[in-house]
Amino acid sequence: MNVILAYFSVFICGIVLQFGIVRYFSLYGVAPDVLLVSLIFISLVKGPLTGQLMGFFWGLAWDVIGIDLFGSHAFLYTTIGYFTGLLSHKWNESKLSSQMILTFTVSLFFLAGRHFLYKIFAPSEFGLHLNYILILQPVYNTVIAPLVFLAGGIFASRVRFEQK
Repeated sequence: MNVILAYFSVFICGIVLQFGIVRYFSLYGVAPDVLLVSLIFISLVKGPLTGQLMGFFWGLAWDVIGIDLFGSHAFLYTTIGYFTGLLSHKWNESKLSSQMILTFTVSLFFLAGRHFLYKIFAPSEFGLHLNYILILQPVYNTVIAPLVFLAGGIFASRVRFEQK
């Protein structure tokens, strides 16, 4: 399969999952961030360049579709994609515990990053309040991580998404 077509397919699948299907699996109004977990997987498998590019385009798509501070997702996903990609082949992405620890840590970083971006660029619109969303979102992402990593591994082997 053409590499560009494979990346485009992954991009479209991620967008459809996040904005079309995942909302039906929300708990108490919180849905998992499938794009974030997918970005972690792609970055670990393909490295920092692919991670930051996918992060930028997924983040930009989220910013265009969503109502959050414009550019916040693009910036944070790009940063996460790059730094997670630096762990490529240094982090055992096949271990369940590694997947879950990294996903939980990155989810906390994402929430903290969003908080600081809002504090800087839109201080009157957002205040970080300790509530169930701040606890449930990283936990939910951590719980779905093994499923996303499994699906990503199956997809990568089927389309000969060559390893770096």
